[in-house]
Amino acid sequence: MKVSQYAVLAALPAMVLSTTGTAQSTVEQNIFAIEEIVVSAQRRQESMQDIPVAVSALDAKRIRESGFEDIEDLSAVAPNLHISALWGTSSPKIFMRGIGNNNFNQTAESKIAVYLDQVYLSAPSGQLFQMYDLERIEVLRGPQGTLYGKNATGGAISVYSKLPEMDGETDGYVSASYGNYDAMKFEGAATVPLSETLSARVAGTYSKRDGYLTDARNGEKVNDIDEWAARGIIRWQPNADVDLKLNIHGGGSSSTHNNSVHRGIFDPVALGSGQFVKLSAADIIAGNGVDILGYQDPNPDPYVNTYEGDTFAKIDLVGVSLVGDFSFGDGYTITTVSGFEQSKRHVLQEGNGAPSTIFTIDWGPSTFRSYSQEIRLSSPDDGAFSWLIGAFAFTEKGDVNNFYNMASVNFALGFDAFNQFYVQHTDTYAAFAQGSYDITDKFTLTLGGRINYEKRDVDHQSYATDSARTSVFPGPLFDVQLEESWSEWSGRAALDYKISDDILAFISMNRGFTSGGFNTGAFNDPLGAAEIYNPEVILSYEAGLKTTLLNKRVRFNTTAFLYDYSDLQVFTFNAAGQQFIENASDAEVKGLEFELQALVTQNLEIGVSAGFLDSEYKNFTRANGATVEDLSGNKLIGAPSTQLNLVATYTLPTEIGDFALRGDFSYTSNRYYDERELDEISSEGATTNLNASLKWTSKGENIEASLWARNLTNEVNIIDVVEVGLFGYQNVWYNTPRTYGISLSYMF
Repeated sequence: MKVSQYAVLAALPAMVLSTTGTAQSTVEQNIFAIEEIVVSAQRRQESMQDIPVAVSALDAKRIRESGFEDIEDLSAVAPNLHISALWGTSSPKIFMRGIGNNNFNQTAESKIAVYLDQVYLSAPSGQLFQMYDLERIEVLRGPQGTLYGKNATGGAISVYSKLPEMDGETDGYVSASYGNYDAMKFEGAATVPLSETLSARVAGTYSKRDGYLTDARNGEKVNDIDEWAARGIIRWQPNADVDLKLNIHGGGSSSTHNNSVHRGIFDPVALGSGQFVKLSAADIIAGNGVDILGYQDPNPDPYVNTYEGDTFAKIDLVGVSLVGDFSFGDGYTITTVSGFEQSKRHVLQEGNGAPSTIFTIDWGPSTFRSYSQEIRLSSPDDGAFSWLIGAFAFTEKGDVNNFYNMASVNFALGFDAFNQFYVQHTDTYAAFAQGSYDITDKFTLTLGGRINYEKRDVDHQSYATDSARTSVFPGPLFDVQLEESWSEWSGRAALDYKISDDILAFISMNRGFTSGGFNTGAFNDPLGAAEIYNPEVILSYEAGLKTTLLNKRVRFNTTAFLYDYSDLQVFTFNAAGQQFIENASDAEVKGLEFELQALVTQNLEIGVSAGFLDSEYKNFTRANGATVEDLSGNKLIGAPSTQLNLVATYTLPTEIGDFALRGDFSYTSNRYYDERELDEISSEGATTNLNASLKWTSKGENIEASLWARNLTNEVNIIDVVEVGLFGYQNVWYNTPRTYGISLSYMF
């Protein structure tokens, strides 16, 4: 991290304060302020600025202004957060403060816990569908093991649907948009009062878009979108002490798979003489390499590629949750959260994105079903001591059937293909408590802890077959039954000091963990399939400052942190081309974050968020054939050193309504997609993105029309790279090119 970078960010508040101060003298008669955001980061309603947690949040108004499409758009809002959906609507890769998971298999669990209306979404395929008609989004950075449990080592993302109001009024909206690539989107929601104590809200969205990547085989477009989602919430409030919310939701997607671009890595001359020599990074990036079959992509255009056949991605989701809040006594509350989530996923992938297909993968069909139950008891929050205790139970079953067709390289296996089946069960139980005590009217101490128990078992089978899935041996290559359990604790200690009503300083220490598990990648090796990886553990130390200044016209927050990782789980390919998760390393991450929001004038609002990271693996050595790789000191996967987001909105009031011009810009420095810190497996430098929109809002604020553009400058960025060194190629995924269109909304 560079001192000059810190200096620039440290100077931002002063520059904005100076500008805002000038504006204040000219608009003294006008009262305007940044609206307070109330969050549930600590499982109770609190002002975002009053809690010792590094949290970014968007309320319903901010979400609408930002033009959010899905969870991927959060990358432009919170510092040190990066989300990519290279697999389309399934399996997003989420990295926060350099912590994430690049595993793309069905059992991959994110190290950033994602919650929908307080229900944990374990299956990655269900994490992109419910980003519409929202009340707010909360991004909690840093380990959240006390209140959010396992798989929250990097943080947690909580999405809250808009609830039906109990005021007896009907309200809602409808919207439609159209853009290039024949993109269409329709969305709507309505609240309907059913009685004085009962109300319902229904919402839905449908999106369709042609692909932007050309298959040179037939000239057709791939990477299209065709998806829908719907939600119905019934809310019952028989009296002031009872509030029940029944949420039924679902969604589906049917499209071509998010196809990658092929890139060879072998020296073609050496391959001609039977030698497998990897080219230099520069030659690989320049497209001079070939794969094991001698194929070289002839198309330099990153949005043109040649495939052997058609692909598809189908996802179907359904979920039900029931959340109840029961108040009694003088402010005590019991909260119950019951959830059921089911995801079905079937993806046909071009394994290497080439006409001479080394292999195709038929991922699925797979089905994951989970049931969860949480119960919490919280005390009143108006005394010197407030507390919360709770218990959590979760069970999940996953059924998976994958088919790997490698007929073109059967010399590597001795047979054409193999079929993989496995069933995995997971049972998780936890008890937790957290309390806050006001030592004085300025100092508050928060302590929390959680004890977690998890048990997993898997029945994993693999069969050698021909390309028609007919077994070539009388029995399976292996049939492995594994069972393991782990007990881990997580906890939190924080001390905050109220410097004034609008300035809060805090320090905290957190312990979190990511669950252990089994290797369920592409295996024909019983020894590899039998390997078990253990939980990884993180200790986090944070210090932060939250300020609201100049009559609530400026909000400036900053956090510094240090992570100490042990037993870090790393996903990789070994020399035989098989996929492993292993407890490979310890690691250390140091970072600094800034968030600034300011009303420079009554009509001009700006926002800045920035994150700086210094990450490295420690004590990381790994056997690679006859040699031993020492990867200590390398940067963590997906951990850029610098990330910057800028947004500005200028509103011009007129007699026919308000016109708002908005622009948001993001910059992310180079990041590696592999633990070896190789240039050819990276973003190949910094990536940038610029979005812009011009919106008109009618006088009555019931009609909105906007022109918008995403990736306005049509930047070409690499969002991920996967190398299969055994077969001499890389899959390279690129960002979506420039899109633009028009939107119209009506609120009632």
